[in-house]
Amino acid sequence: MEQVGPVRLTTLPWGRKAMMIDFICELEVLLNKWPDHDLWTLAQIADYTKTSVPQVVDFLSETLDRDLEFQETLNREEALKVLESLQDKMKEPLEMRRKMQEAARQKAVLAYDQTMEKIRIFTQTKSYRSAYRTLSYYAGCHEKDLPPQMMLEICGECLRLGSKGQANLQELSQWLRKGIGACLQLNADESIETALDFLDANGAYFIDDHEGRGRKVLSGILDEIRRESDGLQYSPAYINLIRDLGLS
Repeated sequence: MEQVGPVRLTTLPWGRKAMMIDFICELEVLLNKWPDHDLWTLAQIADYTKTSVPQVVDFLSETLDRDLEFQETLNREEALKVLESLQDKMKEPLEMRRKMQEAARQKAVLAYDQTMEKIRIFTQTKSYRSAYRTLSYYAGCHEKDLPPQMMLEICGECLRLGSKGQANLQELSQWLRKGIGACLQLNADESIETALDFLDANGAYFIDDHEGRGRKVLSGILDEIRRESDGLQYSPAYINLIRDLGLS
């Protein structure tokens, strides 16, 4: 019978420990963009960290030593204390995970250099479709191992090569969304500005779609960005982008 209430971290089976490590890694990313004075519910934390709500309730209840409900809120300082406590308790498996991640990252970077040499040759002969397919295949294989800034650059290049190689709108919208996702993984001070710049640089192709599908893609992505930043719709950068893209 499944245990009810907060679980003890020291008695977690390996499967639950792996989930805990995943949660810690996602919480580290989340704290980089968590505004100092914002309060987030446990349900929101679960959504941002890609963890189930019951698991977040269990992990945080145990760490904070009090029973929590999913609708309760935490501030950034409390979340940071939770992270530090979990990092300490899971030190050894976390170190193992980080070594594996670093090895995967080095492998991805090595493969990137080899891939870009192939793309250089393809672009010299204006074989843009082949260049696009080569880079998109690489990104699909390694995107989880790449730093956000590097993934952002790859998504921009996929959009450039794909538009020249006559990739369809559905394919290109995937890289636009992935690029925005990479932007939002950056530190809070630069993530929103970088996301708007990325849209500004790559939005023209979607606006030119005569069937209106591209505008729907852009509007959906802008909605996603707005959810990440309260009051964004009033900022000059956002207003100018909407105007430039003709979405006002």
